[in-house]
Amino acid sequence: MQIFLGISFILFLAYNMVIALELKYEADGDAWDYIHLGLSVAKTGKYGHLDSSREQLLNDLKYEKIKNTEYNFIGSTAFRPPIWPFLIAGIFLVFGYNLIFVLVFKFLLHLLGVFIFYKTLKLLKLKDILIVIGAFLYGISPAWQLYSRVFLSEPITLFFITLWLYLLIRFVVHKSSWWPQAIIAGVLVLCHPYYIFLPFSIWFILFIKKKLKIKILIFSSVICIAVISVWVIRNFIVMETNEIILTTSSGAVMAKGWNSKVVKNHTNTKGDLADEGLVLKEFEYDKNIGYKEVERMQLYKDATLDFIRSNPELILPIIGKKLLSAFNPFPETPRSGILETGRWLFQFLALLSLIYILFFSRNKLIQSLAIGLILSTIGISILTYSGFRFRMPQAGLEMLFIIFVIDDILKRNKFHFNFKIAKTI
Repeated sequence: MQIFLGISFILFLAYNMVIALELKYEADGDAWDYIHLGLSVAKTGKYGHLDSSREQLLNDLKYEKIKNTEYNFIGSTAFRPPIWPFLIAGIFLVFGYNLIFVLVFKFLLHLLGVFIFYKTLKLLKLKDILIVIGAFLYGISPAWQLYSRVFLSEPITLFFITLWLYLLIRFVVHKSSWWPQAIIAGVLVLCHPYYIFLPFSIWFILFIKKKLKIKILIFSSVICIAVISVWVIRNFIVMETNEIILTTSSGAVMAKGWNSKVVKNHTNTKGDLADEGLVLKEFEYDKNIGYKEVERMQLYKDATLDFIRSNPELILPIIGKKLLSAFNPFPETPRSGILETGRWLFQFLALLSLIYILFFSRNKLIQSLAIGLILSTIGISILTYSGFRFRMPQAGLEMLFIIFVIDDILKRNKFHFNFKIAKTI
């Protein structure tokens, strides 16, 4: 079986690499922003925007002109989280300005993630065959396949969540080396702020269930915050602000999750369908001045808070809509394709596994992971919004739940079967 699964995994990986290579010069939207920021850091040493269009930079990448071309730096930014752009910059500086190297890095990182996930399942002492199947399913995850073909940060976040879970579980099981998981937790948040509550919520539940001492909870939180603070301090200095900024996109993201059309338009497939500009329509502000990045972030936040204060009757419907959407494994608008079908199937199994863990499992570690994920999802969904794309990096944690539950059910049935045999003897 291992040989069959290994060959199948290689074929899946190769197919996705072929698709990714075909699409590499079609990067746009958020995916392009990460490439642009990586180029900025590599070429100027500064995190921001270059005075060049997307079309021109893609053309320069395609025809290998980047290395010998000078670009003007036109302004710093904090709109995107930093980890993925800095990794891209490092790839460009070490291997050259070619998007193929970025894709190869992503796929090699995923291979490492598969190995780490395998080691994580081993720590839980599950059945060997389930460990192999779990690692295989992690490797061919439909969610990973969908986003491995573009340059978004979600696949990289999947890796850091996987690494953090391994380090955390290893510490809980073996009671040694607690600090690496605290550092990676900070890196995880700087990779994707959607998961800002995840480490803290899981640590807290582990403490409640007496799987983590209070000093480890405090020290882990301090180290995690310290790692995050490096970026916050950078933003203090570079963006010339007194605001605590993780990303300046936080204002627009809040506005997307809190406006008059969320109840009608929000879905888990298009979570940001609603226009963030809606909160500005009923908000009084000076429309004649040009708002800088930080000022615009604050404008959206102020307008969002004003919307909440002015529409108390919409608070519960909006929260209810976003939470139902966040935990709904099924697409709320049609999404065609076998990968989309595979994604919601895995998410449905993950939901069933989550319910089983909450009500039937006696494993305090796994229960802590499950409850922590639920609390984290509730917190970020209320504050901003959720969706299939943002949920993608937790695919490894969801797969862990599925494999654990299958193993637990098999062990329970074996116990009952052996018990019945013993009674008949």
